[in-house]
Amino acid sequence: MTSNKKRTSRTALLVALCWLVYTASYLGKLGYSANITEIERVYGVTHASAGMVSTFFFFAYGVGQIINGILCKRYNLRQIVFVSLMISGLMNCLVGITPSFALIKYFWLVNGAALSVLWASLVRLLSENLDECDINRTIIILGTTVPAGTLIVYGLSALLVALDCYVLIFYIAAILLPPVALLWFFSYPSLVKSTGANVEVEISGAGQLHNSPISGKLWDSICVLAFFAIAVNLVKDGLTTWVPMILKETYALPNYMSILSTLLLPILALFGTAVAIRLNKKIKDLVFLSAVMFFMSALLIGAVILCLPTGLVAVTLASFALVSCLMSGINNIITSMAPLYWKENINPGLLAGVFNGFCYAGSTVSAYGLGAIADRGGWEAVIWLLFGLCAFAVALGGVCFTLGKVRGRSSIASN
Repeated sequence: MTSNKKRTSRTALLVALCWLVYTASYLGKLGYSANITEIERVYGVTHASAGMVSTFFFFAYGVGQIINGILCKRYNLRQIVFVSLMISGLMNCLVGITPSFALIKYFWLVNGAALSVLWASLVRLLSENLDECDINRTIIILGTTVPAGTLIVYGLSALLVALDCYVLIFYIAAILLPPVALLWFFSYPSLVKSTGANVEVEISGAGQLHNSPISGKLWDSICVLAFFAIAVNLVKDGLTTWVPMILKETYALPNYMSILSTLLLPILALFGTAVAIRLNKKIKDLVFLSAVMFFMSALLIGAVILCLPTGLVAVTLASFALVSCLMSGINNIITSMAPLYWKENINPGLLAGVFNGFCYAGSTVSAYGLGAIADRGGWEAVIWLLFGLCAFAVALGGVCFTLGKVRGRSSIASN
């Protein structure tokens, strides 16, 4: 009994530490996009030029996710997570002090590469140390990291913009990330049993991953979810990056107010994973579940299109916030639920890294691509693109489900 209590306590502390690390990483990750309106004003650059910095970040982050997903089984997680957070803090400091806009994209490229090690590494660590009964609860907890981190960064940014000192967000990240890195480094040994220099393990056999052969049905699901990963992050990060600018230019809100209003997105996104887990009890097929959530998102984006000529900013903001919630849920289906549910069939760190790599392919397009479209065709063209992308995802999910039924088997894997 005492042993079980100690294991439960250690597991809870490990999950909490992983939550803190990944939430804190958003301080290092989102400072630029949260302040893109101010950066455009200060440096006098176009939407496309400002978006290019985020594109550099997302490119490095996306490619790094795939590479780190492949290699994470070899990592000393204690050391590499520590180094990742320290480098991110340094890059934020350099962005804060540089007078040259041209240099920022290179600092943000390094920042993206450094932070790309985190997700695959944390998923691998948790898969090795969690019992089956802990998985759903952990998925919900980890699902709050992105919206919580986004909420913190955008909240601070709104305050700093109102005070006309937005650049402090980069110094705050530079100051706070090293202590989190040190907490990880010194807490890690007591929370994870080690069997060697680079292999952390197993509590009561939970870390023993005996991968079964991957069926054709599972491969179908992996391929479709990989496309969904691109679509969901193009929409999700497109909203996170550009909604402040949409509110400013379409509804003439001041910069600090547009950033503050955008806080509704991460607040509702906090519930995205819980929604996905709840729906998964009714809809076991992960691809079909994602398609259902894309369908609801398409309806909401359609409402935004209808409301643009009327100037109803409240409807637009509420619709975008609900879309953010749904996109957060789909993102966690892809990057958390699928890797952890399918860990008996495929290395969860690898799958999480690959899926996150595809996610950030969408993020890469969202930053520069949506900015360039807005420069040429306005924000209405951007919103129509997001609507079309969600509609296409719905159609793809429907086709896969229908073909699976026609063949007498589902082409969608369930948990």
